[in-house]
Amino acid sequence: MRSFITLTVLLTAVCSTFTSAAPISLPDVSVPSVSSVKSDVSSLYKELSLPGREIKIRSSGDIAVEIPIPSVAVVFTTVFTQIQPLTDQLTFITANNATVAAISPVIAQIKTQLTSAVSQLQALVGQDSSVILAPVEGTVSLTVDELAALIASDLCLLFTALGAVLKVVIGDVRAEVLPILTDLGCDVVSILKIVVTLVAGIVASLSPLLAPVVAIIASLGLSDLLSLLGLSL
Repeated sequence: MRSFITLTVLLTAVCSTFTSAAPISLPDVSVPSVSSVKSDVSSLYKELSLPGREIKIRSSGDIAVEIPIPSVAVVFTTVFTQIQPLTDQLTFITANNATVAAISPVIAQIKTQLTSAVSQLQALVGQDSSVILAPVEGTVSLTVDELAALIASDLCLLFTALGAVLKVVIGDVRAEVLPILTDLGCDVVSILKIVVTLVAGIVASLSPLLAPVVAIIASLGLSDLLSLLGLSL
């Protein structure tokens, strides 16, 4: 009985300790107002809004920042970095291995790259000139002459390779390959038509730089390209 009384006294003492303890103080939690949240979002929007970058605010309130739109120089550099190994293959084709089976797959891969360039360049329509003429590296916009030099270098690389194929294909192989090469040239026409609309005055800078490949362009029957650039034999 005595042990029961002792236990009761102990429990009473413990309970009195908890009930008499000072209340726990919690740190103040500041709940931002709706107006301050809107202000913060607006500031973030301004920080993220750069030329060529599209900002979207979803219905959930999330902000989605899309990848900056590549400039003309970036598109050409990226695409022709992929194309160069393919043009190298065409350049070193010989009469012994110049078959439709050998040439067609290479041309198809080049065509895929050029087709991707068309869609990327179309995305630049309506963009600010700072986006269209943005360099591959750095922040200073390219001049029209600098961009023309970059494009001419890439196109000369391509048409020189096509010219190398024309030199070695004969007979039935030539009859089958020529339309494929011409079709590839038409993709170049599509690309340059977009570039001409994007960059005023580029034709005057670009045309003289393509003089080394004018004969090849003509041999492919690309009269539209010659006309677009004001070129002639």
